[in-house]
Amino acid sequence: MSERLSGVLMHVSSFPNKWGRGDFGPEAYKFVDWLDKTKQSLWQILPLVYPDETGSPYTSLSANAIFSGFVSPEKLYEQEYLRHEDWQYLMKSARDVKKESLYLAFNNWKNKKDKKDFDDFCKNHAYWLEDAALFMTLHDFFKNTWYDFPLALRDRYVDSLEKWQQEHVDEVLQFKFEQFILYSQWSELKTYANDKGIRIIGDIPIFISGDSSDVWAHRDLFKLDEKGYPLVWTGVPPDAFTTTGQLWAQPHYNWAKMKENNYEWWYQRMLVGTVHADIIRVDHFRGFCAAYEVEYGAETAEQGRWVDGPRADIFRILHNRIDGLNIIAEDLGIITPDVTALRHEFKYPGMKILQFAFNSGDENPFLPNNFDPNDKFVVYTGTHDNNTAKGWFEKATDHEKHLLSNYCQCDADTVAWALIDMSLRSNAAWAVTPLQDILGLDGSARMNLPGTRVGNWAWQLDEFDPSEELTETFKELTLKSDRAK
Repeated sequence: MSERLSGVLMHVSSFPNKWGRGDFGPEAYKFVDWLDKTKQSLWQILPLVYPDETGSPYTSLSANAIFSGFVSPEKLYEQEYLRHEDWQYLMKSARDVKKESLYLAFNNWKNKKDKKDFDDFCKNHAYWLEDAALFMTLHDFFKNTWYDFPLALRDRYVDSLEKWQQEHVDEVLQFKFEQFILYSQWSELKTYANDKGIRIIGDIPIFISGDSSDVWAHRDLFKLDEKGYPLVWTGVPPDAFTTTGQLWAQPHYNWAKMKENNYEWWYQRMLVGTVHADIIRVDHFRGFCAAYEVEYGAETAEQGRWVDGPRADIFRILHNRIDGLNIIAEDLGIITPDVTALRHEFKYPGMKILQFAFNSGDENPFLPNNFDPNDKFVVYTGTHDNNTAKGWFEKATDHEKHLLSNYCQCDADTVAWALIDMSLRSNAAWAVTPLQDILGLDGSARMNLPGTRVGNWAWQLDEFDPSEELTETFKELTLKSDRAK
């Protein structure tokens, strides 16, 4: 992080799209071109994995499988996985263009003789792909969590799994093919950005859903009972933002067991992270020092305890095994001195959120004036877990507005650009701005409200066509703050 750089936070799902959620297609490339035009160097995304039933990509059926909804039908057609007659059908008659385009592409691909690229992909990703392919086909078939699979499949009897694979060979193969396509399309988009000098900041959630291929295939690595149910749930205790805490309802790791094989599961997960991105934001970094857990079945996170994590041990091993591993530590929330010490030991940059800067006094650590010039940080106006800048201002207390007025004069319509300017001019190494704030959107464009399960993760643009004035303003601020690539 020797250079002053800037970028934009924009998840793939939020791109405009006529067939559902955003994807790896033309709108994503248009966005990269705009980043290039405004002299940005960073594009931050959320996890690319399958979202849960609420839309959250932080609770997924697989830690590594890319969500099939991100497939670009246009790219399939361009790369000749789809024939002209397939495209005509999709445009005229298909009910689910993305799903049906993958099915048609799969059937066309099966007739091809040269499958070396696919075979290489399967070999390189075998650690997680084999289990995920079986799990996802089982999940689709039984329409239920793995806890309710037939006993022999739930408990992974070898004969039963082999029989299932033989009887569902096409479905298993199709899942692998879809992942091959998704990884290929993302790689092409990422390379396009990299060639323009734009690096991707990815995101790895610290925990994984109990109903996932990972827990199903690696029960010994998690705190589970004999049937595979969690003994404890993870979360965070009550704080100023959530009176009953956050109950994530995800199983906690058996760190001692993970240590026995040099954290192989984490190594494989982080290795995939380096395929998804150039820099990895590790969500809830403090959980590697100590994580909060509550009794399985608890209704809130009010009663729990902090349990030690692997601390530096895991990161030493990861860095020894993965060359060029670049990490941003999400160090928000209850941060104890040992968390900061761990971040410093590996020289990981932390995070600063400007929306947190005006709720106390002059010593607030999120105020740009208080950023330690000898430390490394990524500064944000807000993240996917915050309101938009305009939405925040409209709900801010008089005290917050008063403190903000000491740093800039603004109102609801100008606060976003005031905070953007503040972040760019700060001494933080990198500055990343959610696209919602660049567009000046209100709270209806908020991505997620932590501690709630309804109405999140749905924000999506109808179109992305920023004006020349907006584009020029962002470019000029980037140049003036010496952050242009």
